[in-house]
Amino acid sequence: MLRKIFLFIGLLVLCNAVSAQTIKSQATFRMLKTATTLVEAQQFEAAEEYFKKGLSNAKANYDAYNQAFAYEGLGNLYSKTDQPEKAVINYKSAVRIYRMMGYTVIADVVESLLKSVQGIGEMYAGIEIGAKGIKLSVIEVKLSKDREYDYTLITDTSINTDAAALSYQSEKETYDAITALWDLLKTRHQIPSNKVHIVISSGLMQELDKYNKVDYFANVIRPKSLDPSIKITFITPEQEAQLSLLGIVPQKNRFTATQLDVGSGNTKGGYYNATKTFIPVTFPLGTKSFQRLIESKNEGDLNAYIKTAEDIWRDSLNRIVVNEFFIKKEVRNRDLMYISGGVVWAMASLMHPESANTNYTEIAARDISEFRRLLISDYDKLINPDLSFITQPEQARSAQKNISRVLKTYDRKALLAGTIWFDNLIHEVNAANPAKKFIYVKYAYVGWISGYIIKKVTQQYTGLVK
Repeated sequence: MLRKIFLFIGLLVLCNAVSAQTIKSQATFRMLKTATTLVEAQQFEAAEEYFKKGLSNAKANYDAYNQAFAYEGLGNLYSKTDQPEKAVINYKSAVRIYRMMGYTVIADVVESLLKSVQGIGEMYAGIEIGAKGIKLSVIEVKLSKDREYDYTLITDTSINTDAAALSYQSEKETYDAITALWDLLKTRHQIPSNKVHIVISSGLMQELDKYNKVDYFANVIRPKSLDPSIKITFITPEQEAQLSLLGIVPQKNRFTATQLDVGSGNTKGGYYNATKTFIPVTFPLGTKSFQRLIESKNEGDLNAYIKTAEDIWRDSLNRIVVNEFFIKKEVRNRDLMYISGGVVWAMASLMHPESANTNYTEIAARDISEFRRLLISDYDKLINPDLSFITQPEQARSAQKNISRVLKTYDRKALLAGTIWFDNLIHEVNAANPAKKFIYVKYAYVGWISGYIIKKVTQQYTGLVK
């Protein structure tokens, strides 16, 4: 699964400016800057001529900085023009000289460009501590020749727990799960500790915060074998929403689409406005928390359970949702929304089983309403969909495996709680723009942790300017 974000090229310019006092010849430097501009203008032959002449002058004047700058520029040029062998030679020369001069930051940046040409990625890991389980994501990060970060999901593993129960047993289960995943990282992936991030999800943090137990929980579930340098942190629903959008929405749609994730503890999403400021949309209810709320008010049969859920929506939740969408109108007005969450995965698996191996699946609002209807009136048909139309054996096996996982994860009441909440939300989302397109993202369950890693990668050089 690929995830992309633009590299901030300005860092290189800044480093060059800071180093200006070491330049022996401003004329040579201007020549090399001209070459850099020619590369950006796609004038590659002229750029190569300027770089080589500048390099020759720098060598004649024993001008180390301009030599490194020229080698770096030639590396960029050859990378852009698909000449990897030449790019590697020049990048290596640039890194060697920058390090010799003590310019560690810029040497590290150029080394990342070198690795991208060599096809070498950096491995990162994220462990998400959620209300319903612990998830491990291992992601490889590569820098493309177009100066975008490409993210490939190497592996993802989850262990079901019930951390939100806030009991001794749930704390022990969480501790054991994190320990197991940490051991897996050490033995199988050998990822450095500074590239491992462990984060308490916003839904669980929300529950812990009610009892002022966030710090206590972070300490009690910390494995004894965990590297002391690794901190167990937490994020807010607003932060999680922004990271999810960053992690799962393709770059081309990032500033025009909206995003909504129905988690177990809460629902969060948002969008970027015209000034590229992130506008969060959050609600303190998700599949599990809504189910707990229903069960706290009902002890009857399935019909009574459904009626209670619908009464709660009508009497209180509807007003909260309408007010939020009235203030944040773009949620309704935009044409595209990326949707995710456990209940959305369950719906896609049962209503569109053929999409089990598809990264992005279009879901119609009527699919959500039909899923709700079948949950209530024809549950057996819903959980046993006809797979005979899937002609590829491997695709059929994936579909059946997905369905089995759904039924192991959710019982009927959990699916009903999540679907009633989600269906009503989508009804309000569609109020102003019924033609809106909804896209389910298969790997969204590691979306925000991917976004978290993306942000860490892009921040690795910040705060170093002196």
